[in-house]
Amino acid sequence: MATNRLKEILDSKKMSFSELKKLLEEKDVKVNNSQLSLYSSGKRNPKNKKIWVIISEVLNVELQEIITDINAYLTIMAEISENSSEKNAQTEKEKINDSLYQELLSLVDESMPSELEKVQRYCGLAATFEKLGEDIIEEGAVVIVPSGDSVVKKTNPAIAEQVRVNAALIKLDEWFELKRQSNNGDNPKSGEDWSEFT
Repeated sequence: MATNRLKEILDSKKMSFSELKKLLEEKDVKVNNSQLSLYSSGKRNPKNKKIWVIISEVLNVELQEIITDINAYLTIMAEISENSSEKNAQTEKEKINDSLYQELLSLVDESMPSELEKVQRYCGLAATFEKLGEDIIEEGAVVIVPSGDSVVKKTNPAIAEQVRVNAALIKLDEWFELKRQSNNGDNPKSGEDWSEFT
């Protein structure tokens, strides 16, 4: 980490690390005096770069006044922006998952635990399917596995697992489709055996 002006700014404000620590605690940031000392000397960098922004806020100075190295400043801002984007994506994902849950819930008889369980199972499988897809994108379709003194290329096992999860989703989809038809007045054939979906 490039050197910063934290100690200099604290000195100019006649503040100690202990006083800064208290201000940060009010913002739910847990650090100790030795960590702040290491940050100020440039010997250590906070894992969460947003701490620098919070430090600048509690000291009532611009972040650029503390982090004077432009590359270090840009790195901090890029990480904060990336974390914010991930959080927004996560929030959006939660909204989609909640919408799916609400849609499926509207199809079932909420007084029947077996039907509620299918909603929970479907949403759990859908989340697993999505996570496996993310892992496949991140690791690739082929992974390298150590084997003795050499390495072997193998198909990513997440692909087979995703196929298995997808088959379970398709099966549950059929059940929910029958519920949709039933709710729309298109009753499934009387006497139809639904046991295969339970």
